[in-house]
Amino acid sequence: MATEVKLPDLGEGIEDATISRWLHQEGDDVEAGEVLLEVATDKVDTEVPAPAGGKLLKINHKEGELVQTGAVLGLIGAAGEEAGASDEPAQAKPKKAAKKQPEAAPEAKPEPEAEAAQPSSNGQAAKASPVAKRVAADKGVALDSVSGSGPGGRITKDDVLASAGDGQEAPAPDKAEDKAQGGKQAPAKGAANALPGDLADTPTLAVRREAALANINLDDVAQGRPLSSLTRYDVMSAVASRAAGEEVTILPAFAPPAGWTQSQAAPAAKTEKAAPAAEEQKPAAQSSRPAPEKLGAGEVLVKHSRMRQIIARNMVESAFTAPHVTTMWDVNMTAALAHRAAHKDEFAQAGVNLTVTAYLVAATVAGLQAVPAANSEWTDEGVLIKRTINLGMAVALPVDENGLGGLIVPVIKNAGDLNLMGIAKAVNDLANRARANQLRSEDLQDGTFSLTNYGTGGSRFQTPVIMQPQVGILGVGAIEKRAVVVSQGHPLEANTGDYLAFLPMTTLGFSYDHRVLDGATADLFCKAVKDALEGWS
Repeated sequence: MATEVKLPDLGEGIEDATISRWLHQEGDDVEAGEVLLEVATDKVDTEVPAPAGGKLLKINHKEGELVQTGAVLGLIGAAGEEAGASDEPAQAKPKKAAKKQPEAAPEAKPEPEAEAAQPSSNGQAAKASPVAKRVAADKGVALDSVSGSGPGGRITKDDVLASAGDGQEAPAPDKAEDKAQGGKQAPAKGAANALPGDLADTPTLAVRREAALANINLDDVAQGRPLSSLTRYDVMSAVASRAAGEEVTILPAFAPPAGWTQSQAAPAAKTEKAAPAAEEQKPAAQSSRPAPEKLGAGEVLVKHSRMRQIIARNMVESAFTAPHVTTMWDVNMTAALAHRAAHKDEFAQAGVNLTVTAYLVAATVAGLQAVPAANSEWTDEGVLIKRTINLGMAVALPVDENGLGGLIVPVIKNAGDLNLMGIAKAVNDLANRARANQLRSEDLQDGTFSLTNYGTGGSRFQTPVIMQPQVGILGVGAIEKRAVVVSQGHPLEANTGDYLAFLPMTTLGFSYDHRVLDGATADLFCKAVKDALEGWS
């Protein structure tokens, strides 16, 4: 009997993944545990091993397809065995959805009677698989306009994609239909997703799902703001306003600058009304110009990698979410470097490379313990202090021939409970696995603060961007000898005992969320980091 190759559980909060590439083709012989394919999520890329040995009989999902956790990716069986009709791709429902709908029949055995009816954009009912419903919401396709090719006339994902390819998008409902649906509008362009090339201004997966479930148009919610700046609370607020028959109210905590909206933004406290029809809306200004239709001499268009798209989306979201302020502090690294020189061989005998980053992590922990508000998260109800320190450590990935690289931030869990040896081990392990593309999804989750050591590339100072929903990120510049005045008397008055010393110095760049931290508290954090590094013994 053929063995199913399923998409494994990739960690909490991850319900789907994109197939990056298959390492084997149909008909290939594979061994148990051998890597079959690579998949990518918003958090990490990972490999899927073969659950059994044999011949790869069938591949159900091609490269580039989005599949849910538990989906049957392919079948492995004995030589000569054929994949039966019952082995067609089936999407497993997420665990959360299964809890909410225990009466639903298992997806592996679809029956017409057990298939839930999905309200389409014009109020009709259509039988569709969960993935088909998701894709229909993403593409803006009305399910009642799609012919189902599955068992019992069920609409499959391929049916929706075929319909979307023919340009059959969901029509905008008229006023009568709008009333019949209790004010709900059919998903239009931007309702749940954007094209892959638009990921730099694409809302997060949570926002898209919230909009799809509520059948609401994200363009109406954004009202000219970048879609990437929307949160689930914006969608929920718009849904509540619509249900109450009120105007959609958007009160962004941090409005984007001019040029990101279709017109001059109204004051934040002013209530704006969503445009009733798409033709009344002016096209929003783009964050960057689109690629030219024809390349000029000496030009080459390098397609965005998935990682670059995610970095762009997250950085834009952070810039328009938190008011960034950056403070600079110079630090004398003499004590830390002396300690490293004295103990480097001792650590090496234990198989640990004692790097400067380990000292920076330990000093950052000391700063977070001195100022707990720096290890927190902003919420509408209050500041959520995190008593556990999970420190994200930015790791730069190799740069290609075009100068394009990437950045990934694995997390040192419970860093506040580790000594220098434990921190050094964690730094070595995460950095090595990050560069070898062997990180697990849990290695990238639950970070409460971030550290980036851009000094390894020679940079003296940068202004790092906060990783949401954290409230701070500490950057460390290159360590270099500088001429420093050593005062023997009053620090600001001339003294015959003053002299110049050439000391190994670095500059800290601490970017913080001004909604949570002020200049005084941010400087308290930096002073604690500075004291830890300069007072190392």
